Amino acid sequence: MSEAKDKIIESSKKLFCQKGYASTSIRDILEDSGTGKGQLYHYFLSKKEICLEVIRAHSSEWERQCFEPLLRKMKNPEEALLAMLDWEIRMHKDEVQHYGCAVGNLVVELGAGEDEDFRELLCQLMKSWTQLVQARIIEITGWSQEKAQIQAQHIISSIQGNHLLLKLTQATA
Repeated sequence: MSEAKDKIIESSKKLFCQKGYASTSIRDILEDSGTGKGQLYHYFLSKKEICLEVIRAHSSEWERQCFEPLLRKMKNPEEALLAMLDWEIRMHKDEVQHYGCAVGNLVVELGAGEDEDFRELLCQLMKSWTQLVQARIIEITGWSQEKAQIQAQHIISSIQGNHLLLKLTQATA
């Protein structure tokens, strides 16, 4: 990937998290990324295309940093789930201003909308996360698929709810 494209994606990730997709303009992305309009439109035809690439980038990041090394490869399921929680905390630990979970914010803003492209990518990411947590819960408890899935959804909802409260209160303690 080119440096300009990377800058556009990284700036868009940050801006979509901080301001939301709808409130972020192409001009905002250009200014933050320090790229020109020609560069942006060389790689992306629209803000929607940028956002779809941002969702893919988040999915790839989560896969590399959490799903594969922690939830798939760690042998001990309890340690895997604790490592996942630690990863979530580390991702936000050094933030001065808390904007919430970048993916969670996109789910809230775009998940219930009419655009199936956004919903499909976001659903894939959440489904993967849920299934991985569910599998580790089954290893620990021996529960049925259904019961473990419900518990996995509760765990993920609690994590995302914590991000919402952190965003609201701006307090880490």
